[in-house]
Amino acid sequence: MPHQSGFSIVTLLFLAAALLAGLAFILIGSGPNVQGQMNAQKTAQLVAQAQLIVHRITKCATDFPSGDNLTGLHKAYPLDANPGSLAVASLVCPGNQQNLWSGVDGVYPPAPITDFGAWTYTNASPAIIAITTSQPGAYSPSILSAAGKIGLAASATVDTLTVKVIE
Repeated sequence: MPHQSGFSIVTLLFLAAALLAGLAFILIGSGPNVQGQMNAQKTAQLVAQAQLIVHRITKCATDFPSGDNLTGLHKAYPLDANPGSLAVASLVCPGNQQNLWSGVDGVYPPAPITDFGAWTYTNASPAIIAITTSQPGAYSPSILSAAGKIGLAASATVDTLTVKVIE
């Protein structure tokens, strides 16, 4: 019986399996990279939604400066659930008595962010909006990063992003 030299079929199978595993690792990415991308996406969502909401609330007060929420505090700004916060989707502009998100002008409330509650608004001193996650350990880097990107108007805890609308 002659002796074979060179690669055997088993060696070729192991080589193919190693190449496929390496390719899969490169295409899928490692865990920290995927987590970093998810945090960056959540950060971008938080920043964009906060800016939209603040703009919308401020626009109400700017467009209707004689509006009166009957509280004496930030009169042209929407009323909250006094005492306490109100869901941003329920805000009514005191200047025209319309929901800020009626869609009449093509603007609707921001879509819910996965693993976060609804944005809330409190007409206090300062007037603020806030959003809280149900998984603080998973999203605290996103919340802290969003606060940093928004700037001095924002503050963060492990589970909540708070943004000042007006002092």
